[in-house]
Amino acid sequence: MERRRIPSAGLVFVFCLSTFAVARADDRDREHRHHHPPTPEATIAARQRFFGAENVNPRNGDVRSDRVIFSWITNAGYAASFKGRVVLLDTYINRNEVPPTSGPDLRRTSFGPDDLIDLNPEAIFLGHGHGDHADNAAYIAKWLNIPIYSTPETCDVMQEDVTRMAADANTVNGGAKLVPNSAPVNCIGVVPRGSVPGTSIVNINQLNPVACIVAFKHIHSSSVATDPEFWGSNPIVPVINDYDPREQSIYPPGTCLAPFNPPTTKEPAGTVAEIGPGATGGVLTTGITGLQGCLGTGAVIPTLAPGQMNLTTTGFGGVAGPYSIFYQIILRDGNHFTTTWHNTAGPLIEGAGTDPGLTSAVPGSPFNAGVSPKGNPLVGANLFAIMDSLPPTDIEFGSVTTLGLATNAVRDPFLYTQHVRPQIYVPGHMTDVQIVSSSLQSKKAFLLTQEAAAGSSEVPGGVVYKPELRWLVDPNDLARPLVYDPNDERWANAEKEERIRKFCGW
Repeated sequence: MERRRIPSAGLVFVFCLSTFAVARADDRDREHRHHHPPTPEATIAARQRFFGAENVNPRNGDVRSDRVIFSWITNAGYAASFKGRVVLLDTYINRNEVPPTSGPDLRRTSFGPDDLIDLNPEAIFLGHGHGDHADNAAYIAKWLNIPIYSTPETCDVMQEDVTRMAADANTVNGGAKLVPNSAPVNCIGVVPRGSVPGTSIVNINQLNPVACIVAFKHIHSSSVATDPEFWGSNPIVPVINDYDPREQSIYPPGTCLAPFNPPTTKEPAGTVAEIGPGATGGVLTTGITGLQGCLGTGAVIPTLAPGQMNLTTTGFGGVAGPYSIFYQIILRDGNHFTTTWHNTAGPLIEGAGTDPGLTSAVPGSPFNAGVSPKGNPLVGANLFAIMDSLPPTDIEFGSVTTLGLATNAVRDPFLYTQHVRPQIYVPGHMTDVQIVSSSLQSKKAFLLTQEAAAGSSEVPGGVVYKPELRWLVDPNDLARPLVYDPNDERWANAEKEERIRKFCGW
């Protein structure tokens, strides 16, 4: 492991992290239909479905080595192919329902965890450990014998998931194993355990020699007091968290794969009392109904329906759930097409969150002077400085939803774009916390926030940067490939070379 100092982004360090665990699971581990090995035929079909038939070799399933392709798998998760190297960015599936045994498939999300197994990815990257991001991760990783990258604390939860699934008799599905065995899943802690956000930057070698992956810990979204410096005399631009009233008739409620008691398996959810606020089911306005999506929290039901399986993240990720990783993937050749992905956007202005070093001091942290009961703005400022110093981003996949919608709306996702400064911004996290089908309300709020923020002292240079927006709308954009030519001259940028040398060493 190599450590290199990066002085331009505050007090941070760079490590090199690699794994050799990319072998596929042995066919002997698969004993039933639900958890099948990804046969060549199944992988070809799955990759054609998620990446487009025109981008997948129909003979061997190879994805085009001259393209970068992303496919939305709900919430803030994506199946991605970087010049033919297939990975998963999160593994949760919203509205994950048991497939019908006959007749038309009217599920809102017409794919499930086994389809992600059939994709045959070589690794899983988790942005953080909450269930609406990390569900299914241990299940997929065990059957494919592939690594999961996350925080060490979330890796602990992944091991709990394996232990629970290995002990599950799964009698409703004929006793088929949920995982091949109880041996630990290969989960790799990206940053030091208990570390303060932004105090280490890591190089992950998983995609060598195709790409360099830069990663560091940032802060999960949370609710803080309304920010007068950002909004000034302007009123907060709210996100109207509503839904399409046709949802229930267009996508009839089915049986959730996750076997949890109402409110989480009841669809549609009727009231705030039924579905619960925040992470336990979504943010609803009193009186508004919506289909939140089979979120696996609460008590497991005693009698399961055929097809139901508990593949969720234990305790919704527990205390480690909010510990979050920010990733940047930089192609080595051509114009160094650069992707940034983060599945949450924290209140960095205040530095508010549950991570070590924010509300309590951590020995050796260079930011202890900023610790306060409300957060540590020095940590947040350093995170912004790291983003400012990264190689220029061509496409940012970022969470546009936060737990602070009520007090600051989309301020935090907007500020991430002002420091990442991508050419293209693709929003995520519109199917959980927000109500499904509310995506375009976020787009309206984001556009209005761009105008309201003009001149704010919290915008770098006081001038709003406006990336090209490519807004995703559920469920139409699910599993619809976004295809990019990494050699297009649009991605050429003279600033990349020096910054890449600093962060990647080449």
